[in-house]
Amino acid sequence: MTTSRTIAITGANSGIGLRATAQLAAAGHTVLALCRDQERSSAAISAATDNATNVRVIQTDLSSPASIRSAVAEVKAHGTLDSLINNAAIFDLSQKTAAFTAEGNELFWATNHLGPFELTARLSSLLAAAAQPRIVFIASKGLITMPWLQIRCDQPNSATGYSPTKAYYHSKLAQVMTAVSLAERVPSNVGVSCIRVPAVKLDSARLAAQPALMRALYAPKNAAAATPESLAATYVRAATSAEARDAVYIDENDRAVAAPRTARDSAARDRLWALSEHATGDVEWAW
Repeated sequence: MTTSRTIAITGANSGIGLRATAQLAAAGHTVLALCRDQERSSAAISAATDNATNVRVIQTDLSSPASIRSAVAEVKAHGTLDSLINNAAIFDLSQKTAAFTAEGNELFWATNHLGPFELTARLSSLLAAAAQPRIVFIASKGLITMPWLQIRCDQPNSATGYSPTKAYYHSKLAQVMTAVSLAERVPSNVGVSCIRVPAVKLDSARLAAQPALMRALYAPKNAAAATPESLAATYVRAATSAEARDAVYIDENDRAVAAPRTARDSAARDRLWALSEHATGDVEWAW
């Protein structure tokens, strides 16, 4: 019998996150669903989850430090936390120019990297108190097409040469690097994973919302893509495994895969960690 765990997951209201929430709740786990729109997320989760009583929705905007602090306070009020899945990310191809948060951080960088970094740090004391903590980050298989990509540590929020694709993969590389660095810092009972997610089959509603040309161009890729349900199962295994895995960077089948070149550079990872700590107010870690 699987031991019930309390698991926080960001971006739990759609796509893989919604499926993972449903699978976790069905297995008897308590799910803290961290989502930007609390009302809409509650409706989506209720519709997709047979055991919605196991799910508590907590309003969380990962681009906002104030929202993160508020969400952390609610999670801590719950009392326990065994696992954290940093699933939420933005990738809006229609955003042709850089947008910035109130703190001056580029939006993709803030939401996809700084937010998960700060959230994980602020929840680390609660996770450290669990018997078998599990921390899951999410990257993209698309990183293999950019083997020489590096973190712009001197100007991570630069709008020069901006494109949504570059901004997205820049933030996803940072997630791999953070996972590798964190895995080196934690004790042996703490499992840290970063899942290399391949192309994902779009929900019919999301596909229908695309322009006709985009639908036609994406159709072959969508037909061959992995289903959100199968990838959600990968999330679930990473968040509930009884044994901490030796491999940090894994594919959708739990197999170890080579991390991007820059993620294997310890000096580059140290620079990113220091940059991220400074950008998030030198938040304290449990490890």
